[in-house]
Amino acid sequence: MTFLSLACVLATCLPQTATPDSQTPAPHQLGLELFAKGLDFPTFLCSDPADPSRILIAEKAGRIRLFKDGRLRATDFLDLSDQINIRSERGLLGMAFHPNFPTPPWVFLHYSDSKGSTCLSRFPVDLKTWAAEANEETILLQLEQPWANHNGGMIAFSPRDGYLYLGLGDGGAAQDPRDAAQNGHSLLGKILRLDVDHGLPYKIPADNPFRNNPEFFSEIWAFGLRNPWRFCFDPENGDLYIGDVGQDQWEEINWQAGNSLGGENYGWRLREGKHEFLTSKHSHGQPLVEPIHEYKHQHGHCSITGGYVYRGSQIPWLQGAYFYGDYCSGAVGTLRMKNGEMIERIPRRKELAKSANLSGLVSFGVDAAQELYILCADGRVYRLVEATK
Repeated sequence: MTFLSLACVLATCLPQTATPDSQTPAPHQLGLELFAKGLDFPTFLCSDPADPSRILIAEKAGRIRLFKDGRLRATDFLDLSDQINIRSERGLLGMAFHPNFPTPPWVFLHYSDSKGSTCLSRFPVDLKTWAAEANEETILLQLEQPWANHNGGMIAFSPRDGYLYLGLGDGGAAQDPRDAAQNGHSLLGKILRLDVDHGLPYKIPADNPFRNNPEFFSEIWAFGLRNPWRFCFDPENGDLYIGDVGQDQWEEINWQAGNSLGGENYGWRLREGKHEFLTSKHSHGQPLVEPIHEYKHQHGHCSITGGYVYRGSQIPWLQGAYFYGDYCSGAVGTLRMKNGEMIERIPRRKELAKSANLSGLVSFGVDAAQELYILCADGRVYRLVEATK
């Protein structure tokens, strides 16, 4: 199953066949407030790192819209619509401010260029006009994509090491026909780790796990992924959560401890979730890392969208809960990790359905205050709140 054309889903299960609605609801209830509507396929949301009232929302076709105190500004933060390919799952897919913003005043984007190739680019931000300088783009990485789906999309800076991490899918089609995810000489089906503060166009961190391994490109941090559309770092401990979109039967969430040295093999295409799938001509002699959570394509579920660990202040009892969702069913769930084990999973579908229909759940977002948002393909954006009794 794919992501942007028909995917971006969140679902949940403790046992292999569990569904988002198969466990007892939590004693506290959540709700949703409409933040915006009428957007053109929103794909990502973040905010000014110093000001949560200044919200930026990227649209698939290439515009980044700017909201201040909940009101849409007439002029865009950036418009790249004349240089972006939006076929299938392509488009403007990810965005991240430099962790020391505004020094330097850089914003990074992950998008599909006019030829459909993946582009990782850097733009300076004019702090007076609060707009990115479109004519001062610096392309850091450009990678040809063999098919129009499975582009990945997420970019994020780790709170532990300050490096930029980039998620890339296996190149598309179905069943990873090029066996790219297990191939160390391909960047596809991987998470990359880059030092974007040094070198031209970037520097390989000295402690990248494959830096001195001739069987792998040095940029690779982890591999064996099908389409890691959305991943996140827990800002409190650096733990990495990866929502990896499955093929025809299983969706999965992978987890990596914040103190990991990297190099994990998450199994695709040898496995879909925890289940045997296809062989690979590439053998690395290391154990496969199983997902912490998987769910089956049933009850309307089809494709996972990874979210964020809630670290806001408005809902104290929600601290530490990781959110994820499902594009087709609109299901939302949370889980918690402790000592490398999942200790809680709570279905949120029914309680959130009282506020909104979340079918077409494309992405999650967080603002500078770590409050959480949900984006839907039809242009609606919601802010997560505690439900009133």
